[in-house]
Amino acid sequence: MSRPYSRRLDGPAAADTGRGRHMSTERKPVLIVVYDDGAPPSEVAVPLADWADCVFVVPSNDYTRKVAPLLAAFGEVVVIDTVEATAERLRERSPEGIITYCEPLQRLTAHLAELLGLPYHTRATAEVLTDKWQQRAALRAGGVDSVRTALVHSEADWAPAVAQVGLPAVLKPVHGVASGNTFLVEEAEAGLAHLRELLALDQPGLVAGGGLVLEEYLQGRPCAPYGDYVSVEIAVYEGELYDLGVTGKLPLAPPFRETGRFWPSHLGDSADEELFALARSAVRALGVRYGLTHTEIKLTAQGPRLIEVNGRLGGGIQDLALSSMGLDLVALGARIALGTFEPPRLTRVAGVHYQIRPPAPQEPCEVVAIEGADAVRALPDVDTCRFFVKPGQALDGGVATRELARVYGIAADHDALIALVGKVGSLLSLRFAFTGEPEPRSVSAAELSTL
Repeated sequence: MSRPYSRRLDGPAAADTGRGRHMSTERKPVLIVVYDDGAPPSEVAVPLADWADCVFVVPSNDYTRKVAPLLAAFGEVVVIDTVEATAERLRERSPEGIITYCEPLQRLTAHLAELLGLPYHTRATAEVLTDKWQQRAALRAGGVDSVRTALVHSEADWAPAVAQVGLPAVLKPVHGVASGNTFLVEEAEAGLAHLRELLALDQPGLVAGGGLVLEEYLQGRPCAPYGDYVSVEIAVYEGELYDLGVTGKLPLAPPFRETGRFWPSHLGDSADEELFALARSAVRALGVRYGLTHTEIKLTAQGPRLIEVNGRLGGGIQDLALSSMGLDLVALGARIALGTFEPPRLTRVAGVHYQIRPPAPQEPCEVVAIEGADAVRALPDVDTCRFFVKPGQALDGGVATRELARVYGIAADHDALIALVGKVGSLLSLRFAFTGEPEPRSVSAAELSTL
């Protein structure tokens, strides 16, 4: 199952060695890391600590107050004031790069980068990367994809939007992440009910009053036992694009909850190259010149179609890259920011490197017990079974992707992976107390996709 990857696009051959203009034994380059809830502090800070002097810029909230002591062990922590005041404080440190690995902070990071004169997404590019309506418009203008969309701000917009887009369609916040408040609309009246629910929320997405978008539903081709979509990972430095990998997916749980991912994809090199080509066109159309990108693509009977482009490292991709190629993407993104980037030489080791992600139920509940974890950990192709919930924890429900656990490992091949998914699904279960039910009940990991 070993597949060599060694690609650099739009530029000269990769250099063998060298540490870039900032690296020296005398001092570390100063890197601003704009940080909030997402990856644990250790997953961001540890890959950087040995060679970068990190300044962590954080909003003031309960999460950052809790993790500030951990961040402080790796660098200075700066709490965001106004953007201008924060930039002035950061300027005193003479920073040489800026980055965020957090979706909601991309526009703030772009603003700070502009004020500090550092390479990152321009503010215009950060806007289209984080605004699903503007992104679709930019992709259409660039001739990359033509998904039908309509902007929805009120009930009065609903009927014209349905007429323009057609059904089935997807209703979601203009500014969103992890498929939060994202619904498949098959009937106009049911969609209107979802619309009313979302309009009643103070903040249906990442931005208060950010509006909603109705867009054409891309019907996937039959791909079982795999998902009908993939993601494409690309690094960009000074406008040059470098392919990193195509991430295969396990089937979505309704409506759009992720259940797992793996490297290499199951599609083969020729299909991967077609997907890379589409993702590259999209990244260029959105004006990305620096950073890591994570592009989601639907596999349809008419060919690959764009779901969306994200201008940051995709969730879970760091672990897959480390496992399958020894490639540290957190550090790679930082080196792009600091101007010390060198094209990576990508060589896969044997096997299929995977993450199985049982999703949280859509109904509110409380976790009562976790069952079968030891049996899963004893499976020969399982390295780790990590839980993100604990007994006694209340879950709010909802349609966003929220993983209860993550099972990591290396399967011999794709068939072995699918067999393992079945084993994990039957062995692992959680006991939940659901609102309105008299007794807690056990739900297998396989059954979670139906809840």
